[in-house]
Amino acid sequence: MTGLIEEWQSGNIHAFEAIFREYQKLVFRTAYLMTGKKEEAEDVLQEVFLKVWKSRHTFNPEKGKLTTWLHKITVNHCTSRQRRRHPPLLSMEQKNLDWPDMKHREQPEEILVTRSEYERLIKAMNSLDSKHRSVLVLRYFSDLSYDEIAHIVGIPLGTVKSRISQALKSVRSQLSNQQSEVST
Repeated sequence: MTGLIEEWQSGNIHAFEAIFREYQKLVFRTAYLMTGKKEEAEDVLQEVFLKVWKSRHTFNPEKGKLTTWLHKITVNHCTSRQRRRHPPLLSMEQKNLDWPDMKHREQPEEILVTRSEYERLIKAMNSLDSKHRSVLVLRYFSDLSYDEIAHIVGIPLGTVKSRISQALKSVRSQLSNQQSEVST
C-alpha cells in the first residue's frame, strides 16, 4: 500500500483509481450515516474524492492511516454541508439500501437482530445533533478508536468519550420511548 500511496501522491491517476476502489465504500458509508440520504452520500463521495485528489500532497502516512484521513475529510465535508443548509439532520431511513456494516459489536445491547430494530436505531440517531452523531458513527459504524475519533473531529479525547456517552444515553432513551409507544 505504501507504494500505491507514493504513486498517488506523485500524481498517478491509476494509483488514485485504485485507492478510490479500495475506499469508496468506507467513504460512502460514513457519508450516508452522516447525511441520512443515499443521493447526498453519493454527492459527498464524489466531492470527498475530488478533495482527496487535490490535497494528496497534504497526506502524511507517518502521522496517521489513510482511513483516518479519509474519515476526517468525509466528516468535515458532511458537517460543512449541513452547516450551509441549516435544517436538522434528515432521516436515514431509505428503502432498497444495503444496511451499513455494524462493526463494533462487543456489547450485547448493540447487536442488531432485525430490520425493525435497525430502523428504530436509525430513528433514534436522527434525533442527535451532528457533533454527537458523528462520534457515534465513527465509533460504532466505522470501528475507530477514541484516539482516531479525537484526531478526526479535532476535539480532546475526554470530549470524545463524553459525547459518545451522551449520544448513547440519548439513543437508549429514544429506543426506550419507542418501545413504550409500541407497547401501548
